[in-house]
Amino acid sequence: MIDYEAEIERLLSGPPSKLAFRALCAAVGRSGSPHDLVPRCAERLASWPDAVREAPWSWLAALDAGHSKPTWPLVRSLALRSTHNGTLDPALPDPRSQPEVRGVTHLDLGWFASDHLAALVETMGHWDDLRAIETGGLTDMDDELLAKLAGNPAITRIESLNLVTARENMWHFEKPPFRPPAGQPWRLRHAGLRAPDLVHLIRSGLVPHLRSADVLVCGVDEAQELADCPELARLDRLAIGFRCGRNGRQPLWKPYFGNVIDEDDDAGEAFFARADLAGLRDLTVRGTTMGLGREGLGARGVDAVVASGVLRQLTELTLELLPVGDPTIARVLEAVDHDHIEELTLADLVATDVTAAAFVATEAFPRLRRLDLSRNRLGANGARQLATDVRLPALEHLDLKGRKGGSPYYGCPSVQPVGDTGAEAWASSDNAAKLTYLNMAATGLGQDGLIALMRSERLLGLGFLDVSHNPVGSWPAALRKASVWRTLRTLDVTECGLGDDDVESLASTPSAPPLHGISLAYNSVGSRGARALASWAVLPQLWELNLHDNVIGDDGLADLATSRAAQRLLELDLEQDCWNAHARKYGAPLPVEVLDQASFPSLDAVFLGIVDEYHGARYSSGFPTRIREDIASASATRPELVAFLTHLDMEELEDIDTDEGDGDGADRDFRGNAARHYEFVDEAADFARRMIEGDIGWPPPTS
Repeated sequence: MIDYEAEIERLLSGPPSKLAFRALCAAVGRSGSPHDLVPRCAERLASWPDAVREAPWSWLAALDAGHSKPTWPLVRSLALRSTHNGTLDPALPDPRSQPEVRGVTHLDLGWFASDHLAALVETMGHWDDLRAIETGGLTDMDDELLAKLAGNPAITRIESLNLVTARENMWHFEKPPFRPPAGQPWRLRHAGLRAPDLVHLIRSGLVPHLRSADVLVCGVDEAQELADCPELARLDRLAIGFRCGRNGRQPLWKPYFGNVIDEDDDAGEAFFARADLAGLRDLTVRGTTMGLGREGLGARGVDAVVASGVLRQLTELTLELLPVGDPTIARVLEAVDHDHIEELTLADLVATDVTAAAFVATEAFPRLRRLDLSRNRLGANGARQLATDVRLPALEHLDLKGRKGGSPYYGCPSVQPVGDTGAEAWASSDNAAKLTYLNMAATGLGQDGLIALMRSERLLGLGFLDVSHNPVGSWPAALRKASVWRTLRTLDVTECGLGDDDVESLASTPSAPPLHGISLAYNSVGSRGARALASWAVLPQLWELNLHDNVIGDDGLADLATSRAAQRLLELDLEQDCWNAHARKYGAPLPVEVLDQASFPSLDAVFLGIVDEYHGARYSSGFPTRIREDIASASATRPELVAFLTHLDMEELEDIDTDEGDGDGADRDFRGNAARHYEFVDEAADFARRMIEGDIGWPPPTS
């Protein structure tokens, strides 16, 4: 029996997170929500960031289906984006008729969300507490809508407005202008806009409080106009993407250096040579993905950043998705203030072990808390050098992952070949003492590296470990009482070649006190593994269990459900991919035990059925059409399941009686195929060798 008063106090006293907020709301709901409990929680939650007090897609879908909950007054943020294939975005709630959302301060409308934005424009005067709006994927077809938003009097109350971010590529759509009329100054402190729109806001005197900006620059003239705004000197944060030209050439699913866009370099030189960025402390410069490469600003543009002198004053720097390579990165590392920098992201820049040697040359970064070198080509030697030859005494967050590459059935990962040797170096490194986050996904990690990390006595506070998309192959019994279990909150072993024996070994772990989430997606967990999870001593404390695309039969699902052990579980993913050779029949209904609210009493999100991740489609909800409709309309059905079943966009294949999910999957099960992983590791190592030798081999010669 859970002591809900103690549970609520523990959550309120613990670290804020979106998942912790959902767990708190579940505990309040299961306590019976005594009259004074929600106000008491609201008072304590005032110290939490509004952004983590988020009602996710599943809550909104349930509200859309007519199901409320007593903890809605605690919500401050809404996310209308669905991240699962074949699920529909719920409508934006109307605060006039749905009082649940009247306390919301942050709205994330999602991408290509014209309907949501139109609804917001219509009701904006009734969102009294709204302070932040975010959306993406706006196109020239949204021109009239943006004009209405710009002229809405309530816009002056907004403190953060993201209509564009530096992550967008502008390949397929032009962006509509956002030109509010001059008038009463706004409260805006952050804006995400095209450069001409940002210049308009600044020059019209509407944003005297602006301190942060995301901006896309599409030409030298735009770069110069923006740079000539003296108000830029008041910014403490700037994220900028140059989108002045396009190339688009790529070898088909092969790693390559990338495409340097000369027009982007021209604009970068023009901007950084002229802009007054005297107050800047946080700078991001971001290009775009292009196949297994990157496209955008090159060495000349980044050298302009260095020449501007701005790097010496930064505490945070992000360079991402730029075709620059080791020599340029070395110049960046030389230019930053090693004693001052606190967060450094050099991701997807074609870095190799030469970049690690450039870190060694600096000797120490005494205040660096966050280091992200993901999606590069560091090898084992580079990882070892960082672990042993650079002093990083404050490091808390380390990201060395490769590019995961999506579904293992057809995905093409781009590995960062750190491997077991690199992992072992970090497991024994003095620099690991304060790490709370370690991401080693898609690094060629095997069993030896996993054992070294899990049994490390240097990782004294590790809370997050991602070793997904690696040829681990098994879960060793030696990890039963591994030291990292003492602190680990989240473990991701997605697509690690694990089966029932391994889950039984994992479930023999007697204690992992802080563990709240585990992902076993894309493995080969069957009914025996599900039964092992059902009896795992740790299951009653989990908030998240991701079993996406495994092979659990009805008996295993029923045993997992009827164990009644998953008392705190908030989110459960039992979807399968149609490419799975052992997926259930489209028309086969899931066992009724999965539906019983007593099985998972805290659940607020569930994902079932058959999806096609290659085409982004859904073929089954987990139930034949008639049964699905009956379940969704029954008054006794739990709201979370109603939310899922009533917000699906399906191709009606669920009634087809096939032997396998797609009828042709016998040779499409790549899980556990370590040889394939090692091919990617060898490819990455060879690519790194060529980059070090200067054999970029790109662009190809023209005939």
